[in-house]
Amino acid sequence: MSRFQKNIPPLFVNARFLSQEITGTQRYAVSIARELKKIQPQTIFLAPPAIIDPQLATELEVRIIGANRYRLYQKLNLPANILWEQFDLPLYLGRHGSPILLNLVNLAPYLYKNSIITIHDLSFKLYPEFFSRRFAAFYNFLVPRLARRARHIVTNSRHSKSDICKHLQIPQEKVTVAGCAANLVEPFPDQPSPYANPYILAVGALEPRKNIANLIAAFRKLPDKNLRLVIVGKNDAQIFSRVSETNRESNELIDERVFFTGYIDDQKLTTFYKHAIAFCYPSFYEGFGLPPLEAQTQGCPVMVSKRASLPEVFEDSALYCNPEDINSIAKGLQNLIDNQELRQQLQLAGYKNCRRFDWQQSAQKIIAAAEHLII
Repeated sequence: MSRFQKNIPPLFVNARFLSQEITGTQRYAVSIARELKKIQPQTIFLAPPAIIDPQLATELEVRIIGANRYRLYQKLNLPANILWEQFDLPLYLGRHGSPILLNLVNLAPYLYKNSIITIHDLSFKLYPEFFSRRFAAFYNFLVPRLARRARHIVTNSRHSKSDICKHLQIPQEKVTVAGCAANLVEPFPDQPSPYANPYILAVGALEPRKNIANLIAAFRKLPDKNLRLVIVGKNDAQIFSRVSETNRESNELIDERVFFTGYIDDQKLTTFYKHAIAFCYPSFYEGFGLPPLEAQTQGCPVMVSKRASLPEVFEDSALYCNPEDINSIAKGLQNLIDNQELRQQLQLAGYKNCRRFDWQQSAQKIIAAAEHLII
């Protein structure tokens, strides 16, 4: 029996993430949720009715609450998820003894103080230009207040913890670091490469912070016309407007060597990682950086920017570049292409690096923080 399974009240989890599309923060929430359920089966997950993955909801034994009001919010064309989180969720908790509530995707009910909140990073505060004014204003208003009201904070890296403590004036002892891990499904046996040509891979939401424009500009400097750049992620017109004269739809080309795939499922993504000659992640700011870690699990050599949490997460297992310098990115890419010995070194270092991170260990850290608040 786990040392965490003892006579304590069950942990309640805000499972609003089950009604959201899977990006990095939702992947974190789903992975932690599964481990929490394994370690403490009595954990209670509360969600609105608009669940995207019913099978996962069944696995977690989710309780649907506030269904009638949720439908009313939708009928009135109101932001149903936000209203559910801010009003229906705390009302339900109040009727059930106001237990500790774990929130895994940045936000939490403002009026509910007995909370643990997960803040993945402070990109909205440090780089507001990467977001819409409305989004940045909303997060800059709400998150610092949630952080001060919460009983405890969880984040993904020591770098993010430092940012939170410094910029939100939060005591060090109030923040627990519980990092990500890579747990992609295995590719189909003998699955061929998705492209006939060798390719460099990039994965992530296509937003300005991911620095796709500079990556494409750097790639275009490479002389090998046989090489391809494949970019996996949901389209964003703001990115496309910076790299092409006209916006393009998913699966079309920016030029004859650059491909956007749009969103693909994990099974296909694993195959893309496995066959790429290298993976590039020149992000301006990350609280952790999960895609390059996923790439390392499939033996793909990785280059990341030397910014924020990325040196902490990848240490000596990755090649580094200056994200603001197109020539630095291009030079790194060319080095990876030309130097087979370097690729092999990074492949082995990547396998070793992946073993440093484990979802179960992160879930145990979160449970320990919750138990400390109860005792």
